[in-house]
Amino acid sequence: MKAALIDQEEVRLALLRGYNILDTAPEEDFDEIVRLAAEICEVPVALISLVDDNRQWFKARTGLGIEETPIEMSMCAHAMVADDYLEINDTTADPRTVDNPLVTGDESFRFYAGALLRGDNGLPAGTLCVLDRKPRVLTDFQQRALKVLANQVIRQIELRQAVAAADVMRKEVDHRVKNSLQSLEALIRIQVRTEASEAARTALEAVQGRLSMVSRLHEALYLNDAGAFVGLKPFLQKVVHSAAALMPSGVRVELAIDDLDLESRSASSVGMIVNEAIKNAAKYAYEGRSKGLFRVTGTLSGETYELACSDDGAGAVSGEASGTGLGMRIMEAAAQQLGGELEKNDGPDGFTLSLTWPVG
Repeated sequence: MKAALIDQEEVRLALLRGYNILDTAPEEDFDEIVRLAAEICEVPVALISLVDDNRQWFKARTGLGIEETPIEMSMCAHAMVADDYLEINDTTADPRTVDNPLVTGDESFRFYAGALLRGDNGLPAGTLCVLDRKPRVLTDFQQRALKVLANQVIRQIELRQAVAAADVMRKEVDHRVKNSLQSLEALIRIQVRTEASEAARTALEAVQGRLSMVSRLHEALYLNDAGAFVGLKPFLQKVVHSAAALMPSGVRVELAIDDLDLESRSASSVGMIVNEAIKNAAKYAYEGRSKGLFRVTGTLSGETYELACSDDGAGAVSGEASGTGLGMRIMEAAAQQLGGELEKNDGPDGFTLSLTWPVG
């Protein structure tokens, strides 16, 4: 017997496809659920069956070798019109399944029970079902367990959809922020060219430099699928690679740090300090030099992280390096956000800026 359609079948199919789960690879979270369902119900076969318009496709399965069947062979399609659960104790005695090829053919399934995968929208996507090759009746406990597991399946599906939607939204916001920063930089460049006052041009160029820094930090943090936490080492590799372009051509920039997972806000503070340190060294440390080395080192020691930015140049002592410039004030504010401390050491072999902050 062909399964009846629910009243909102077209809407249901659209919502099912909106989950973006059809034809995806197996996932252990779902595989564990079907194995548990089969064990609890004491049956050889359990499936997460998603009912499309012309097929049923199995997101997870145990005890069955095929990935899908035509809709005409779907027992789960009959469950779509049930309240939340369908049990057919003997498939050879039920008109809905008596001539189903899964009953009359080699598989010879004689028992079926399916709990609906009903989302927050109220429409079913499919079932978590169990099958046996002999007639049987599930106990009350087994029925309840199957329904509970079905709820977990649909929650997992909806969670994946929500995460994917949030990721799309984040990327759209990131794209707009990047465009806004670039537009603002372009406007400032135009203003610099048209400004008659040298003092005003200098101030605008400083603002432009800071905007450029924020833009680079934003790109390193957010445009490469970074989440709530980012790896400090790969993040600083991007920051250093970008900021190193400010250095004179003969100056080499090296990075050697222990990796550490940091919240995005904390990583941004560290990146701002490293970026400013490179910028200051490029401006003050290598004047008249054709070669040089700037090193960023980092060591995780217990619950403390120690980061050092060192140059081997001369002339590091300046308004920026000595603590009276805007760059140093930016770095001190960033260190304060981390709950850390900055130390400056200016000697004959160059200038070192050290940052220490708690990570426990």
